[in-house]
Amino acid sequence: MSNAVLLNNVEHKDVNVDPSHRAEYGDSVNRVLAFSTEFGDLQKEYPILFYKDPKTETFQAHAILGLSKDENLFLGDDGWQGNYVPAILARGPFLIGFQDREVDGKTVKDPVIHIDMGNPRVGAKNGQPLFLAYGGDTPYLESVMQTLQVIHQGAALDEEIFSTLESMGLFEPVNIQISLSNIANVNLADYYTINKDKLAQLDGESLEKLNRMGILSVVFCALVSLGNFNKLIELKNKRMAIA
Repeated sequence: MSNAVLLNNVEHKDVNVDPSHRAEYGDSVNRVLAFSTEFGDLQKEYPILFYKDPKTETFQAHAILGLSKDENLFLGDDGWQGNYVPAILARGPFLIGFQDREVDGKTVKDPVIHIDMGNPRVGAKNGQPLFLAYGGDTPYLESVMQTLQVIHQGAALDEEIFSTLESMGLFEPVNIQISLSNIANVNLADYYTINKDKLAQLDGESLEKLNRMGILSVVFCALVSLGNFNKLIELKNKRMAIA
């Protein structure tokens, strides 16, 4: 059961957290929410596709980690096998909350770190401490803060980025069909990618707008990332051969 509380170096001075990645921690998933602020790292290892939420009608990005349900091809017996862990998984039991603060008579919401004390990573015997003896942050907690910053900044930017791409007609549905070495077929439907032809046809004003908003780099990262499906196929074939 989730039990998120505000993190502090008094109540949680002796709390340890296991930073490793395991199936029992919920890391055995074949896709995760991805943020534009991490596309530069994601595109080196994982395919990035776009998904339109049927309830909100808004787009979001997903990093594809496996080709079957509950399959993470980057999760092995010794933990994560890739060089970059997507932020939504790297954050572990931590999340961002907001705390009210008065500024010039107005209430503003400051982002603060919460920890889910009900998460199985919390209190692990071989876990990492969060605070130093004198109360400062450990390197592990500092890395968590950086990860949460990626999520916080990405969540703030992505709605505008994806709505801009949609308004320019740059999303196109894609149905990816993959044939594996054992003759099995995998279909990834209900996803979108960037239409390269429409991108190439944009006028100078539209391209300048995308560049000014920092969206062009997001687009190119997403397109380049599609080559990583070859890596997923290779990993999947190896896993089936072992099995």
